[in-house]
Amino acid sequence: MMTSDAHSYLSGLSNPFPSSRVTTSHNQAFSTFLPSGFRNLRKQRYRGEDFDISVSALSSVDQEHIRKLYGFAKGIYVRWVEMRDAPDWDALRRMVLSFLSPPLSTSAKELGVDSLAHCARGEAEQALGKVLHDLRGGALMPLQLYAHMAEWDADPVHLRSAAFLARDQAKIMRNVLPDLDPEVRSADEAEKPHYIQAVVEKWDLFRFERANQAPGHVNVTCAYDGLLASCCLEASAVDRIVYNYINNAIRFTAGPVINMEIVPVGDHAVRWIVANPITPDQAEWLKKSTNGDLSSLFRGGVTRGGNGLGLSNCADFVAAAFGLPDINAALEGKYLGAVVEDGWYLAWAHWPSLYTQ
Repeated sequence: MMTSDAHSYLSGLSNPFPSSRVTTSHNQAFSTFLPSGFRNLRKQRYRGEDFDISVSALSSVDQEHIRKLYGFAKGIYVRWVEMRDAPDWDALRRMVLSFLSPPLSTSAKELGVDSLAHCARGEAEQALGKVLHDLRGGALMPLQLYAHMAEWDADPVHLRSAAFLARDQAKIMRNVLPDLDPEVRSADEAEKPHYIQAVVEKWDLFRFERANQAPGHVNVTCAYDGLLASCCLEASAVDRIVYNYINNAIRFTAGPVINMEIVPVGDHAVRWIVANPITPDQAEWLKKSTNGDLSSLFRGGVTRGGNGLGLSNCADFVAAAFGLPDINAALEGKYLGAVVEDGWYLAWAHWPSLYTQ
């Protein structure tokens, strides 16, 4: 149960159980962790490129895993588009459930293991590990959760959500591996503005299972009414950030609700905040592991059961989006970061506005 102090604190940040989609003003204490202004040093908008590798950089074993998983993710969404006017829910459910059995379950579990085993140690290993992290995580992690839910729950709403998770995973895979599907990757790069409302609809009331298999969901409040991204490739870069934040929150939340808030910052940026309650043990671990400086979470290597690379990927993208020289500049400028307050872990990131309506 949420304590009165935590409820009061989060109410100042954004109502965790909103009756509307209008956010409240930030709590003054939390605002001290956030920057007062931004500089975007880029002359041209960042479109989500970079931080990728060629399929050929992976071992032949992992290339086969990639093609199986990509074919699955792309295939589910293509099938959904074909049937959405007259859905065959049983057929869609069978496709989703296939993720839980070999060969797909094997590919999801073993993806990257062979490549890392044969990779030179040092910077090359870390660079490979960073992109593999988003291939193994991304939308694949919640898609696995939805596949498990489909074992006992054939709710069409959840099956449709699984189809859109598959779409996101296919986009993320093309973002990470530009030569995986060159024709569709080219389409991803074409001008196609993405509305923020599609993000809100995707995440608001998104269901998940916590570590103890108890149910949970995401609450979204959004005060930004502009566009998210200029093309699918840029949208998938934002997805790589948001999925990292949400996946971390799902792993460590101590309560049934994860809050996501999206707000404009002046005329030039959008702020994303993902908040989840944590246990005193987790709060203490974060304090000790980071020496009280949670920005180290975004520099790589600090982890509790993972590889510590996901948040550094987020820092790479945010720094690139604003034309900053490196992730240190992004962290020092508070373009992204995290804080623990009153039993809640709050992670934020910013992205340049496309334009407001």
